Amino acid sequence: MKKLLSIVLIFCLLLPAASVSAKSNPSAAKTYPKLYLGMDASKLPMKLLNGLVVDKENVDGLGFLPVIKLNGKKVWREADESWINTGGAVQFTVASGGDTFLLYLSGATGGSMVQVVGVHKNGKVFLRKSFGGIGVNATFLSANTIQVEIERENLKWNPERDPNAARHTGVYDVTVYQLSAKGMAKQKQFVKKTG
Repeated sequence: MKKLLSIVLIFCLLLPAASVSAKSNPSAAKTYPKLYLGMDASKLPMKLLNGLVVDKENVDGLGFLPVIKLNGKKVWREADESWINTGGAVQFTVASGGDTFLLYLSGATGGSMVQVVGVHKNGKVFLRKSFGGIGVNATFLSANTIQVEIERENLKWNPERDPNAARHTGVYDVTVYQLSAKGMAKQKQFVKKTG
């Protein structure tokens, strides 16, 4: 009984300190889970800690593209409106300085693209970068660090004789980039890996 009472007392003393710490640190970094606009569209709009809103926009009934808004006004939207670009995966963060980074993966088996955008909490876009290839994947490792995987194309592939799937090699170049509020995407690490 004494042990239980001691544990409850310690818990009661720590709980207020933890909640004050969480409330008093509005600049804490946060990485949001990846959403697939074709399946998870109902989870948007999502208001971020810095006041920006990540939303989706329907493109002529073809699917959704990601949008970033401030005070109800669009400050960024994925520009490519082709049907193959809609319904991709979006992931976003709020870095400790209040900036938002967003990546958008789109495409099909014949090609893929990832768009990376950085937006200051005042709505100013300060970073635009894209990566493309026959197979591309990207994810945030932290609020301002991304890992981009680009598949190498089969150099022996002949589009007149071989199926599109023969373009794939299963060999990926993996690069880690540090994103900065100055609009830089600095390469931190590069690794060749096999699928």
